[in-house]
Amino acid sequence: MSLTMKSRFPSFLLFVLLVVILIGTPTAYAQQTESPRLEDSRYEDWHTFKNGKTYTADPYVWAYTREFADLFRMPEKWIDENLKGALAVAFRMTTIGNLSCGYGRREDSCWPPLECQMDVYYDNRIKLPWVRDEITRDFLMRGISSQEFLHDLSGSKGIRRYTSKEIGYPRVLRGGGYGVIKVGKFQSGAADIAYFDREYQPGIGLIGWIGIGVCPKPIGTGRMYFYDEDTAEKISRMKIKAEDAKPMHVFEFPESFIRRGNAVYEAQNKPNNDVTQGLLKQFFESRQPAAKP
Repeated sequence: MSLTMKSRFPSFLLFVLLVVILIGTPTAYAQQTESPRLEDSRYEDWHTFKNGKTYTADPYVWAYTREFADLFRMPEKWIDENLKGALAVAFRMTTIGNLSCGYGRREDSCWPPLECQMDVYYDNRIKLPWVRDEITRDFLMRGISSQEFLHDLSGSKGIRRYTSKEIGYPRVLRGGGYGVIKVGKFQSGAADIAYFDREYQPGIGLIGWIGIGVCPKPIGTGRMYFYDEDTAEKISRMKIKAEDAKPMHVFEFPESFIRRGNAVYEAQNKPNNDVTQGLLKQFFESRQPAAKP
């Protein structure tokens, strides 16, 4: 062995020793990263840091029934007996969409594409006021395709199975279903149905809303009401008060779920709040009289 090789040999052994310490033996490493059989796997196997392997982090805040947890192999910690009228609800703040800039006449003043997003899983035997009962599923979410930036040559941009002359998203549900969550008498606005699948699984439907109406604020038990068309018409014409009308169905979200969702909303909505505060400050400073020389 040459002198050069002898001088390098201890360094090589040290390198091998470090590798063994960091990742263990090949057999142990294989055991750590081995995934369970699909038929035996649970939520924790794919979405938590288990056995030192990589995983897909779940951005949603959940609440669901025990039956839903058993069927989809979800953790017991999010089972909530106070969830009523639905099988499960999931909330997140989503960044799907496009960045808008130029606020306050500044090129670098931008509004992050941040939206409240809520999915509700329900027993699809429930009667809801669908506009077009023959349509089982549809995907209406905008802002995720490059066509948003192309000139609409054929006038076909945005055509879906649901069509409407209304500005914004097509109406999918009548008499409610506008993604309005009420906490007591408080409601923050409306949200649009971004997607739905009325036959997501046997016996289970899914509706996804996106918008301010499903933002979890303030904290308390949240309710989303659905009315038949005649009742909804009377409410809109103020012939009867909403609190006096009998809904055809109600999704009731537990306070514990709203509280957990609110924590995520407040934390992730900070960039938008910072932009708003900056614009307000700029506006009020522009209203100040100029200092006299």
